[in-house]
Amino acid sequence: MHFIEYVILVITGVENLTKWLFLFVLLWMIVTPFLKKFTKNHSRKKLIRSILGIIPLILSVIYTAINFRPATYDKFFVRGGILSLILIFVSIIMFIPDRKKDKKFDFFNVIKGVLNGVSVMLMIVLVYQFGFTNYVSDYSHLGWADSFSSMIDSMSVSYSNRNWKQIDFESLKEKYVPLVRDAEENDDKQAFAKVLLEYQYEFYDSHIWFADNCGVLSLAEEELIGNDYGMSMYKLNNGDTIAILVDKDSQAEKAGIHNGTVIKEWDGINVDEAMKNVRCLDYWFQFEVIENEELMKPIFLAGQGGDKVDVTFIDDDNKTKTVTLDAIGKYKSRESTALTYLYSDNRISNDNFSYKMLNDDVGYLRISAEHYSNDIIDVIAMLKGNYKKVYDETDKKLQELSDNGMKCLVIDLRHNRGGYEVISTAVASLFADSELTSEDGIDRNGKIVSIAKFHTFNEGKWKDLPVAVLVNDAAVSSGDVLIHLLSQCPNVTIMGITSSSNSLQAIGGLCYLSDDIFEIYYPIFNTPDGNGGQIEVTADRQAKVGFDVRIPVDLTSAIQIFSDNTNDYELEYAINYLYDICNR
Repeated sequence: MHFIEYVILVITGVENLTKWLFLFVLLWMIVTPFLKKFTKNHSRKKLIRSILGIIPLILSVIYTAINFRPATYDKFFVRGGILSLILIFVSIIMFIPDRKKDKKFDFFNVIKGVLNGVSVMLMIVLVYQFGFTNYVSDYSHLGWADSFSSMIDSMSVSYSNRNWKQIDFESLKEKYVPLVRDAEENDDKQAFAKVLLEYQYEFYDSHIWFADNCGVLSLAEEELIGNDYGMSMYKLNNGDTIAILVDKDSQAEKAGIHNGTVIKEWDGINVDEAMKNVRCLDYWFQFEVIENEELMKPIFLAGQGGDKVDVTFIDDDNKTKTVTLDAIGKYKSRESTALTYLYSDNRISNDNFSYKMLNDDVGYLRISAEHYSNDIIDVIAMLKGNYKKVYDETDKKLQELSDNGMKCLVIDLRHNRGGYEVISTAVASLFADSELTSEDGIDRNGKIVSIAKFHTFNEGKWKDLPVAVLVNDAAVSSGDVLIHLLSQCPNVTIMGITSSSNSLQAIGGLCYLSDDIFEIYYPIFNTPDGNGGQIEVTADRQAKVGFDVRIPVDLTSAIQIFSDNTNDYELEYAINYLYDICNR
């Protein structure tokens, strides 16, 4: 991606005074030297200097008056105060006299140089900041309900998937604003946080998240996830729902429920029926693909109930039995443990771009995020649109594995948290047999417009190497982009117990809510599919990112997964899958 494309990407969402002033400063820095250079008349030059100096000062005063909030004064600098300070600097610079030609040293010229340098550095900070927050709305001066309603209005015009997912924002306002108003009247921040989590769930979007500035979000999440009864549940590929993570010496175990016990009813309702109404509310996991959420529902059902819950199960004598279990606390910790085991987060190394031989034939490449050197170098690569260093160094690792006997490869993208697309295209370039493209786009009145493109390069050196790519629902953003690109490469099989998140968007929207107690971040840039649509789950939550093999989980593998067993079941499955290919 070239520099001009990046600028377009950063300022496309211009909707507020901050962006217009940002553009003004850029133009001011470009135009001012030319006006000074080509204006010979001294009095006219002095007039121009005065005008060019007073305008930024006036704009700074106006901007500060509009954006400074007494309730959140301590955050003014990071929100817009940087820009206000730059405007003051550039104004002062214009009123500092030029260095006299007969002097070797001029104090005023040193001050001017320092202010110029600081202004440029602050502009770089702003560019970096705007790369993540292009559409900023500050409603911290409004009441809870009014700020929440205004936030919905902002998302209705800037949220990247508003049309693709057919979001009815008016219905959301009717449903949730009264709940926020009730919380406001009772001064109940936890109730407000609970509404935010329920609102988040409506979108099935891993790129919508909140910053909690009052410390109540986790408490609200605990309340929504429910009570702990000493066990959790999971559904096997044969349709049986079994008990998992059963506490030793718990009521459940003493009643005959242990890991692997088939559960038939939960609180008097057949488990399959009970799961239909379960909402998998979790702050970090949105389960965009409907098939992924169906796998999660037993885990979340295990937290639903009051002070007691009736559980019907098949005991060791193959008889149906019902037991009443008491709540022993909040379920959140056990739910998190279940997801940690399911996603093998406790078994996977996060050593990015690490590699090794798994056995005599199978190599292993772990990519935990699309970050490589550091943010500055990675951003420069984004501007260039080509990250040859990633390509070359990853190729060297693959060559070393090949020299050690590698006949096939596992690329582990589970829990990949994303990063820079240019890294995704660099890696995919190693395996692609033709040019592949990833795009950044924006929704303009229902039409998906591409504003930047990233291409694979070179002929895929390893295009004939059998590759299994391991994914899960925690692989998101640029990780999803990499999975999408690899799914189009020959000899690559995408597999996992769950598919990847299917959330390829980019954060850019930011709303500050009442009194700054919460902030909401959401995507404003999307990933076009080249056919007028997006590479994001559809309105009916069907996956768009390639996924070839859903790894089955039977009783034996479930017991292994949901335990402290260090064996990685998904990785073992991938190795066996590749072994069959390599030995045909």
